[in-house]
Amino acid sequence: MLLSKFAGFPNLVSRLKKFQPGTWLAVLLLAAQAAFAAGVAPVIRSGRAIQGPPIFLPASLLSVTKAPQTETLDTKGTAVPMAKAAVIQAAVIGVHSPNLQALAAALGLDPAQIGRRAFDDSTIGMEAVAGLSGDAVHAVAVKWRPAKKNQGQEASAEVAPDLYLLSWDGNGWQASYLTAAAGALTVQTLPIQGNAASLFAVIVYRGLTAVPYPVIFRFQDHHASVAWDGRADSASYTGYDYGSIQFEKAGSGGVPVMIATGRADPGLLMFPISDQQSGRGFQAATVYIWENDSYVPLRTEYTHNRDYVLYRFIAALHLHEFKTAYSLIDPQQFLKTNKPSLKLFRTRIQNKWPEFIDDRIFEVPSATGSDSGSHVFILRLGHGKMNVYHPIFTPGPTYRLAGLKRAESHE
Repeated sequence: MLLSKFAGFPNLVSRLKKFQPGTWLAVLLLAAQAAFAAGVAPVIRSGRAIQGPPIFLPASLLSVTKAPQTETLDTKGTAVPMAKAAVIQAAVIGVHSPNLQALAAALGLDPAQIGRRAFDDSTIGMEAVAGLSGDAVHAVAVKWRPAKKNQGQEASAEVAPDLYLLSWDGNGWQASYLTAAAGALTVQTLPIQGNAASLFAVIVYRGLTAVPYPVIFRFQDHHASVAWDGRADSASYTGYDYGSIQFEKAGSGGVPVMIATGRADPGLLMFPISDQQSGRGFQAATVYIWENDSYVPLRTEYTHNRDYVLYRFIAALHLHEFKTAYSLIDPQQFLKTNKPSLKLFRTRIQNKWPEFIDDRIFEVPSATGSDSGSHVFILRLGHGKMNVYHPIFTPGPTYRLAGLKRAESHE
């Protein structure tokens, strides 16, 4: 994801040294009433935050949004979910009690596979889903796969599990197919007020960096239907590495605000796959609101640390925005002169650092040896050669580039 177009935003989280979801949410929503009282309107363009005045999210804006309708996505391919739901429905047809032990027995689960820990840590299992229809409904999320007849549990284990919602209607359990459950996922009820239809989210985590993808379901008449799928190509959603999803109340009858957080992937400056390798990178938080039957991004913010300043510097020069890059340096220290100027800076970059204005991708190496704990980055030149850059920063929290040293090395 190329973030260079986002680099001009005022940063509201510069004092955050470590990602804290609750703090992000408070910072992003705190000044809502003052901003809208001053006539600041939300701006959305092509699903991306754009440069402009600070944009905040008031509950009053969301209280008038419509709840998602039952049919909002393409209905092609519904035969498979219906068939899957029919299989588990047949398995529980004889259970005439809301007792979870009896339900588990009908599905071939043992008592140890009931509960949140079992649901989170096991390939199959079940946990109660609270809060649907104001706690008036007994509902259970179930990761389950049907056993193959006459072939035992070993053959059954070859079948990938699916995720279902089972709802007790007073006489029996009603089944809804939700999604495949081959990887990590969580289920949570969304904070809805008043008489609005109940919503719940399934958060699916993908890849080595655990990127979260939310799928929103509407619960009505003891069945669940997809309202919005963050995995769809048409969705204006960006998941972050090592990310998380939060939902915040949006007023009476409103669809909740969704907050996506995690490590930013700036593209022009590549970080190691695992953040545990280096501790490098910076965090991003995007606020989404419900509009026209889908979540759309309203605002994105970033932690203001050294890597963020470094990325903004690289991105600005990549776009030949010398004025923006100049604002990110300490001119006297970086240019080593008592009479710095934008013109001198432009000339220095063009003559001494031409790689920054070319289409080059820089990388952050894994933390090893003497570079551990520094903010070194590299540019691979081919044939085993590379440039190694050692940036120097002014003290925080503003962090400006005070110098940049380059040396050629071999891999």
